[in-house]
Amino acid sequence: MNKYRTDSLFAVEEPEEETYGHIIRVAFESAADTEFDYALPDEIWPVEIGQRVEAPFGRKNKLHTGFCVDIDKSKPDPFDKLRAGSSTPLRFAKDDNKRYKLKRITKVIDKEPLVNAELMELARWISSYYVCPLGQVLAAIVPSAVKRGAGVKTQKSVYLNIKAADFEKTIEQLRGKKQKQIVTYLKNQGAFNKESSLEMQALLDAVESGREPLKNLAQKQIIKTAQKTIMKSLPAIPDGMSIRTRGRIVLNQDQEKALESIKNGTDSDRFGVTLLYGVTDSGKTELYIRVIQAVLKKGRRAIVLLPEIALTAQTVQRFNERFEKIAVMHSGLTASQRNVQWQKIKSGQADVVIGARSAVFAPLAKLGLIVVDEEHESSYKQDTAPRYHGRDVAIKRAQLANAHCILGSATPSLETLANCRSKKHFNVVRLPKRVMSLPMPQMKLVDMRQSRVTQKGIDLISEPLAERLKVTLERKEQAILLLNRRGYSNFIFCPSCKYTLHCRNCDATLTFHRASTPRRDKMSTISGKHMRSGYAICHYCLAQTLVPEKCPLCGKGLAMIGLGSQRLKNSRRPASQESTAIRWPAETITGFSGISVRAT
Repeated sequence: MNKYRTDSLFAVEEPEEETYGHIIRVAFESAADTEFDYALPDEIWPVEIGQRVEAPFGRKNKLHTGFCVDIDKSKPDPFDKLRAGSSTPLRFAKDDNKRYKLKRITKVIDKEPLVNAELMELARWISSYYVCPLGQVLAAIVPSAVKRGAGVKTQKSVYLNIKAADFEKTIEQLRGKKQKQIVTYLKNQGAFNKESSLEMQALLDAVESGREPLKNLAQKQIIKTAQKTIMKSLPAIPDGMSIRTRGRIVLNQDQEKALESIKNGTDSDRFGVTLLYGVTDSGKTELYIRVIQAVLKKGRRAIVLLPEIALTAQTVQRFNERFEKIAVMHSGLTASQRNVQWQKIKSGQADVVIGARSAVFAPLAKLGLIVVDEEHESSYKQDTAPRYHGRDVAIKRAQLANAHCILGSATPSLETLANCRSKKHFNVVRLPKRVMSLPMPQMKLVDMRQSRVTQKGIDLISEPLAERLKVTLERKEQAILLLNRRGYSNFIFCPSCKYTLHCRNCDATLTFHRASTPRRDKMSTISGKHMRSGYAICHYCLAQTLVPEKCPLCGKGLAMIGLGSQRLKNSRRPASQESTAIRWPAETITGFSGISVRAT
């Protein structure tokens, strides 16, 4: 084929066909629901699936970072221009070689893949099931702290370049005192290779020397320097904070049956899902620990997912006490801590991973068990792209790894109950009793309409509730009153003209809050005098305003409508001291609409 055609007045230059040895497919974190083919030059080959690469993208060829999702692609469809990294149509030679116009990869970023084959398959399933671009899924799988190398620092280290047998001969040839001290110190510390090398500044501080003796030893090829990568961050679990269990925990009969049933599923080395349907305080966490211990004995590892609100220090420390190699992943960690924990998991230094929904993407090899505690919790749902449900992703990952998945809850979700009835891989194990045969909380509903009036105005607390509060406080115990309404009243209303006090910013009704110390003098504005006992606050924009004593429209009195926690506090005060501590409930009594008391 000629380079120029002259069938018109002006010569038209045809692009030369180029030959590329390797073609890879790249997924970028963009809204485009497709991947793009790129040519990989031989000088930066090889590349593996899961590594990040840098490539020109878009019309302006701006460099973007993407994940390699396939390598050595066969010749693509010539009509599929979207998969080409260039807008130029693909060109094929007659000899069927891989010769077509593609953009080139400029750099391979990672030394090792960040996403292994199992997680890559999981990412493709999430992309298909939740209708999300693969690039966005991969970006969510790998934490941003890992991608930018948070907390990673390099430092110079020193080690001996001589054999241990030649040490005495080398010492005799040295004349400098400091040089002999350096070589002797390295020999005593066993620094004969890069792995056992010592940090340079620490070495100089130990022998109280400058850098000149080190330079002389390096010139004589007696020592060598190297660069060491160090992760610097605070530990995710502080030392000395673990909880010590008093004695050995003995399982009751229901727990023993449940443990045996779950072990049968984990020992089969096949995929399965067990719903651990147990009431509150039935010992589900202890069963998780026993099953994990059985899985670790078989040489496999486990992931424990907890709701974000359940990731307390006490919960994590309970697992930390029972297992030596543990890693934690949740939003409360700093960027450097998150990177350290992720690298710890990837290098195989963790057997158990505990975290929130994102911990389901932990790069854990030889996965044998995934536990989803409180599987009904809505916090397992990711509300930003990719929008996924952590419980369902955990079940899919367990299927890909031929692992077992445990879903624990006292109030299982309807979809999980339906799956247990219709899916062959699902089964239910029940724990109907609490540990140590503790009684279940009792609920008593009191109809306030049937109660007799004991004081003027609004009586917020029923007689049975008041009596139980009195008895509880006389026993020097504590009680908790729950009311999901803040302030003194829900809104300020005029019964005559139906006027309601609204926020000027967002037009929402204002809530009256009583002040702890009323103002001395009443303030007056164009609308008249104002109450000095408190303010009206908008619970949306937090704007505050004064409350007039009279209606600004008709001049008549205003009414406080609704019940709030401040109004409950001032309605009736027992003679005993108020409680401040919180304990677990033994009895719950509902004494008025929306309010319950929990007393020990």
